[in-house]
Amino acid sequence: MNKALQIHKFMSSTEQLNKRIQSDIEKVRYYLQENLKSHIPLISEINRHILLGGGKRLRALLFILCSRLCGFSGEKAYYFSSIFEYLHAATLLHDDVIDNAAVRRGKASANTVWGNSASVLVGDFLLAKSFALAVETENILFLDVLSRTTTRMAEGMVLELVQSHNLEVTEETYREILINKTAILISAACQTGAIWSKAGIEEQEALAEYGLELGIAFQIVDDILDYTATQDEFGKPVGNDFKEGKITLPLIQALKVCSDKNKNKINEMKKKDKFVDEDLRFLFELIKENGGFEYAWEKALNSKEKAKERLKGFSPTEDRQTLIDLADFVVERRY
Repeated sequence: MNKALQIHKFMSSTEQLNKRIQSDIEKVRYYLQENLKSHIPLISEINRHILLGGGKRLRALLFILCSRLCGFSGEKAYYFSSIFEYLHAATLLHDDVIDNAAVRRGKASANTVWGNSASVLVGDFLLAKSFALAVETENILFLDVLSRTTTRMAEGMVLELVQSHNLEVTEETYREILINKTAILISAACQTGAIWSKAGIEEQEALAEYGLELGIAFQIVDDILDYTATQDEFGKPVGNDFKEGKITLPLIQALKVCSDKNKNKINEMKKKDKFVDEDLRFLFELIKENGGFEYAWEKALNSKEKAKERLKGFSPTEDRQTLIDLADFVVERRY
């Protein structure tokens, strides 16, 4: 299949997927707004900026889809789906402060507009809000999954900080950071969807594994796009990971096989305070020539197929098909 036909086919399937989930997304947005109310205007203002100005709503949507897949179809699933968007937004607020990021989802980051202190404190508010909502489930297993998940997320952020600018970071350590920072929350959204629906242990575990593999694929593709997408597509500056000291899979693989001369050049680059376009072009070409993008892409495809495999035990409903299509979208997307 030629590239133009592949792109056309992907765009067509993406449009169909968007139409299928549009109603769910609108209800997610409604409850995000309803659950955000605070008597402190600054909290509401920053929350609207980070939560209502864009984003894929992937985690909330997965909670809803997995709930329905396991037999629950009530409105409460939309209400509790806010938990996962709030947790995700809290990590974004904290991440942007740590990374001193200026752009998020194509606009000025919250810390740029309101400062680091406000961003951290509102991130804490969202974390607290997510647990307040989780308590309303009156389900101890739901809370147990959520508490273990947030602990691992914090560990992932600290490990990433420890490994900052480390050109010797291994693929195993990268994977640990990826799972704890990103995949574990996506996994929890899927697993708790099954828990909320009172599904059996096998179904809970299958959906937790689906979410984990989906999250791994999602983050690897994000790491590829950081080097290959345009800023308009990606919503943040391209090449930002390297600037922030994050050594991700495409570069890790390239560093395994590139010349010592190029390794030394990258080592000098990471010491710079400011990068120019020539630096990013060099990184892109280095990764491309040494198979870094291809290697990372194969890893993402492998995780995508593992995710889809975990759905085979469920009845072939529209919701199962949507979960399959989401796995394909996560790998094929350009943003």
